[in-house]
Amino acid sequence: MGFDYRLVADMAGVSHSTLVRANDKFSKAKVYQKFLVHLVKLAYRQGLIKGKTVAMDGSFVKTYTGKIEEGSLGWNEYKAGIGFKLHALIDAESGVIIALIIKDGLTYENQVAIPLLKKARPWLKKCGYVLADKGYDDVEIIEYVAKQLKAKAVIPIKETNQKKLSKNRLKLTAEERIKGGYTNFKFKAKGRCLKQSIYNRRTEVERFFSYLKRVCKLGKDATRGIKRFVDNTYLACIFYMLNKLKIAGVI
Repeated sequence: MGFDYRLVADMAGVSHSTLVRANDKFSKAKVYQKFLVHLVKLAYRQGLIKGKTVAMDGSFVKTYTGKIEEGSLGWNEYKAGIGFKLHALIDAESGVIIALIIKDGLTYENQVAIPLLKKARPWLKKCGYVLADKGYDDVEIIEYVAKQLKAKAVIPIKETNQKKLSKNRLKLTAEERIKGGYTNFKFKAKGRCLKQSIYNRRTEVERFFSYLKRVCKLGKDATRGIKRFVDNTYLACIFYMLNKLKIAGVI
């Protein structure tokens, strides 16, 4: 909501220093992370997390100072900046968050995809589709979704990969096509679903990031370093989840 410590302290009737000390204790005990997991479990029990169609993506957030802070790195793919990166996986039907990983601004989506899916796996018992953009076009990710989740990856094929496939597929044996650096077209068809109507549901994860930044003012907090950023992110996610549960009539 854009509240700072002093305003919250005044509303609660406690001193600013007391609130800061309490936040430090919560941070060390990972209270915010544990409470978010509690809300995810509650959403799962209430049927808000069906896990049939899930979407994952990453979102860059600049540091408050605009300079290098502890745990931050520069990111210059589309825009210059120094900051952190959120990697989230949500239920594409309800918009409820399932798993979250926070890294520096230079961590690519495909580096975090499998750890994110492993973290979310308890809630993906009946997963049918995993939605993601071209940044997740990686053989290992496709194989993990197919073999471990028994689901289809709704991930577009990069143009460069398509060219490599066309050029090299005829030079490889059947075994090499499956185990080698290039995946054949048959395996691509089995491991993916490229229907645009299903892929369009991926926008739900973009709405999630937009909510954190627009409503919860994530990245605008006058705090520094990745530890504080992690706390702020989990607090924003808790607020997001409480709002989802309230709309659903759970709380």
